[in-house]
Amino acid sequence: MKQRWCAWMVVCACATAMAADDYKIKVDVTQQGNVFHTQASFHLPLTVCQSYRYLTDYDAATHIPGVVASTTTRMDARKARVERLLEERILLFPIKMRMVLEVTELPNQGTDFVQISGEAKSYKGAWRLEPEGGGTLFKYSTESEPDSLFPKAVIAYFIKNRLNSSFEALAKAGAERLKQPC
Repeated sequence: MKQRWCAWMVVCACATAMAADDYKIKVDVTQQGNVFHTQASFHLPLTVCQSYRYLTDYDAATHIPGVVASTTTRMDARKARVERLLEERILLFPIKMRMVLEVTELPNQGTDFVQISGEAKSYKGAWRLEPEGGGTLFKYSTESEPDSLFPKAVIAYFIKNRLNSSFEALAKAGAERLKQPC
């Protein structure tokens, strides 16, 4: 029996020992009908240029638990197609997903992305980078509609309780790039 789950959630779902306060992480998830709206942000002590390089290093996502494989194909200088294979465990069920995103890059500003195939009915959003206090504020916003055999209450619980640790892991991985040149 094929099990479907909202692929966007698993892109970065993992736990980490760092506290959200270390990166000023903020996460807000609202649900309107079947659609989940996510607004999140975190702060890193990176330049905007370093932050943009981290944001567009799509295949480095394999260092984040839950992301098994990530392959990037350049479409042109400012567009990439990113295919990811994800694994997660929801309750006692192992879930494997594939997603393909088309990413439009806005140099030193962020990215816009949309799922062109995958397990969610829809998934689109953006990352924005803003210089702030000697570092960069990463701002994330998405709109997604899961396609799942799991009840909506289970999906909502999973999303709302896992996003904070997911963004902590992303922030921690980004902070490790402080000494990397731009």
